[in-house]
Amino acid sequence: MTRVPLSSIVAAIVAAHAVTAAPAVAGDSLNSSNLSSNKDLAHPEAHNELNLVPVAGGTTDIGVGGGFFGGLAHIRPGYEPYEWNIESAGFVTFAPGDGGGVAVPYQDFYLKFSVPRFLHSSMRIEIRPSYGWESKLNYFGLGNASSAALPPGAPPGYFKYGRLHPQLDIDLRWRIHDHLVGRVGMRYTQNWIEVANDSRLAADLRTGSAEVRSLLGSTSPHASAAFHYGIQWDDRDNDVSAHQGTFDSFDVKLSPGDNAVFPYRYGEATATARVYIPLSKPRITLAGRIVADVLYGDPPFYELARFDDTYAIGGLNGVRGVPGQRYYGKIKALGNVEVRTELVSFHALGKPLLLGVVGFFDAGRVWADTSLRPDLDGRRVGVKYGAGGGLRVQSGSAFVIRADVAWSPDATPVGGYVAVGQMF
Repeated sequence: MTRVPLSSIVAAIVAAHAVTAAPAVAGDSLNSSNLSSNKDLAHPEAHNELNLVPVAGGTTDIGVGGGFFGGLAHIRPGYEPYEWNIESAGFVTFAPGDGGGVAVPYQDFYLKFSVPRFLHSSMRIEIRPSYGWESKLNYFGLGNASSAALPPGAPPGYFKYGRLHPQLDIDLRWRIHDHLVGRVGMRYTQNWIEVANDSRLAADLRTGSAEVRSLLGSTSPHASAAFHYGIQWDDRDNDVSAHQGTFDSFDVKLSPGDNAVFPYRYGEATATARVYIPLSKPRITLAGRIVADVLYGDPPFYELARFDDTYAIGGLNGVRGVPGQRYYGKIKALGNVEVRTELVSFHALGKPLLLGVVGFFDAGRVWADTSLRPDLDGRRVGVKYGAGGGLRVQSGSAFVIRADVAWSPDATPVGGYVAVGQMF
């Protein structure tokens, strides 16, 4: 499954510096549409590239902060884009605390080892240990009709909880046919949930309906293991900022459990379709995405707000403008439309850069359970949406910074996001 939390919320302090430090080859060796050759590198012989880049960024959901990206890549002729790569990053954000002072809502650190030609074949392997601590996650209740109205006398952190989750991911991908890629992987996660006694989550765990308490389960410390299986079709002209083509995927995650060590036994199926249409090549591109995600069995409650390792109806990678983790449900559907323009070329620190403007509209909905629950989801269509615009700064085909502002009826009053890479 795609990992996005850290790399999606950070932006280089100086974009041109980040591009200078980044590896010279950006193509995905599994997608023949954007292959490139190491013969064009400045050093045709095998060598190492060491990169270290400071970063800064954030969102209105988690505050602002900074950290680093670092990497050591071994470049060797005939191995695209490198023979192996060790990448590490860390990011910490700061925001006003609920009771005054400064809070640290988000911490994320990871180390990733990648081999694009694993065992000298077309297989690509990634091994990624990570550490995450999110101390200000939102929980407003279950279902599409949950309310964000603060009850009289409730504390400022009434809708908050925290989650600490060190994790290990192993992912293996291989080319089945031109543009067609298969994936398998596994994940182990240890979880600690922090719930205040006077919070909405604690209240639902104590006095919620039988259905609500069943969906929430327990917040005791627990481990989870999952096995991932997927297939992708990718014929984009570029995997960083596409102008034409499609990128479609179907993934299944199976988590064995229902025992003392792994208490949750559940599955998840996610289907995603992405399309890129050149309206005025290469200056204007219409980009669209549709996502459907279904959880079944007994998942941990925090997964009800997520798909593909990011948040769905809310946050910077789902329905922008809606606060992150705003809506929880076993079924999620969302769509995004962007009109991406490339307006002005310029140079900074000796690098050619491209400035663009984007307009977008996002919409989606959740269903609390796989059976109808009008008491939790309401009886109306209930689509949640956000609209806005933003800027893009791009260097060649390797690096994009995005800065978006979005309005939604759920926003307070708008959502703002600074991130690396296009949203899809």
